[in-house]
Amino acid sequence: MASIERTAYPRLGARLTDQELEAGYALSDEETAFVRRHARGDSGRLSLAILLKTRQWLGYFVALSDVPDQVRLHIAEALGLADQNALVDEVGRPAAVHRYRDAIRDRLGSRPFSHGGRPIVIGTVHRVAQTMSDPADLISASVEALAKERIELPAYGTLDRLVGSLRQEIHETLYAGIDATLSDSQRGVLDALLEQPAGAQLNTFSRLKQNPGPPTLKHLRQWTDRLSELDAILDPRPLLADIPHTKIRQFAAEAAALETGDLRDVCRPGRRHSLLLCLLHQTQTETRGQLVEMFIRRMRRTRNRAVERLQESNGVRHDYCFV
Repeated sequence: MASIERTAYPRLGARLTDQELEAGYALSDEETAFVRRHARGDSGRLSLAILLKTRQWLGYFVALSDVPDQVRLHIAEALGLADQNALVDEVGRPAAVHRYRDAIRDRLGSRPFSHGGRPIVIGTVHRVAQTMSDPADLISASVEALAKERIELPAYGTLDRLVGSLRQEIHETLYAGIDATLSDSQRGVLDALLEQPAGAQLNTFSRLKQNPGPPTLKHLRQWTDRLSELDAILDPRPLLADIPHTKIRQFAAEAAALETGDLRDVCRPGRRHSLLLCLLHQTQTETRGQLVEMFIRRMRRTRNRAVERLQESNGVRHDYCFV
């Protein structure tokens, strides 16, 4: 389950400042008239006002018993109620609570999640999952889409399970697509990365996750040898041409976090091959990038030295260099 704290899913604050109370739970004259028109008695009016303001603030209805005393007292004072503790019994009088919720929906022009919310989440996750991978980001995007359509948010657990299921389906589709581009010989090459060569301390998969020293000019030869070794394995670029770059990076990071035994235990070959291919692609890309950077640094150093020697031969010396 994605941590709710990492998402944009709104929650009731444990303790609010006076400014936060005023900003989120102040009643306008129109709202006060709405409450008095649709509810009777102190308990009814306080309950309706609390449901109205928390629904506006959170995007979903909360249980009256879960509302902090601070919020209840603030709203009761705004209504000028003598009894600031009486609330409608949600268990004993469910019809009254349902009636209040319906009145609020009419006022806000909103509808419950069961009335079209699921297709909104499905469409949103399928769209943003091309550039996002973190479940918390997918949940936040779904919250924003539901709010835009004026649809009430479901319980967090419901949204988390739905987004998690959709994310898994999307990844399974990507795995299948990648695996379909592989020939049997290419699958064999990827599986061989997990094999332990006789007399070797590490297999190729483990070496993929290791750097041959810092990316400095001193280690230029090691990085060059590393790229030659990587390129000799397989060229993953044409096999991943249709996969979003963010997904390649995510799958590569997932593979890098696993041990050899973990990948061997992956029952679905499509997923195992996809993770290995993305890790190979990411490692090749990063190695090339480091080599280019080292080459640029070497060329800059060579040029600066040539300029210094030229200046010295002409009897001129300046305290600057090309950058």
